Amino acid sequence: MTAGRWLLLALALAGCSNLSGDSDTPVLLEIRTPAGVGVSPPVEIGDTFQLSARALNRDGDSVAATFSWRTPDTAFIFVEPATGRISGKAAGSARVQVISGNLTSELVNFTVVPAAESLQIVPPDSARVPATDTASAPLVAELDTLNPAGPLAGRQIIYQLTTIFGQPGDTASLAGGFMTRVASTNTLGQPTTPVYVRAIPSLARPDSVLVEITALRPSGALIPGSGQVFIVRFD
Repeated sequence: MTAGRWLLLALALAGCSNLSGDSDTPVLLEIRTPAGVGVSPPVEIGDTFQLSARALNRDGDSVAATFSWRTPDTAFIFVEPATGRISGKAAGSARVQVISGNLTSELVNFTVVPAAESLQIVPPDSARVPATDTASAPLVAELDTLNPAGPLAGRQIIYQLTTIFGQPGDTASLAGGFMTRVASTNTLGQPTTPVYVRAIPSLARPDSVLVEITALRPSGALIPGSGQVFIVRFD
């Protein structure tokens, strides 16, 4: 929901009494997550990230306010009342709200998901491209969880072509022509669309390339196993 739509809704909920206030009177509380206003990223069990809030007046400008935070879904999420730091407790759906005086925000919905415990390379960690081919076999990485029932679909693995040996310039790329590819995962924690390395046909073939994998928690913390490297050699 855009800031304008949030403001219109808040004005309707606040009623006429709030509209008579001066420019320092808040009429809307806006919750911001690490992904932006009104966007709720998943919360991993055991992971923590910071929410923030703004109080807006009838003109949509920020005004000073003191905030407190709460959730009706304490079985699934923990919210620190004074700071807005949240952490996942159990898989499920949880709502969070900010309060300032008599004004309350809408409830923002979060999905609490099992933690991705590690990022693994599915063997082999190297590939060879025959002289008759231009592309490698798929480079398969996998996000794993200690909870075997935990859904891992919709997470992200970042592939980055970090080093090209043998020829000057960018003579190879990842699928789609990119040096960096963000792959969404399926229920196995593997890329839904294969990621591979290809030589650029119009240029001399490289000797080999390195592809690094990384995965982040919603808080931005690295998932263990990030930084591993695939080696792709070209005949």
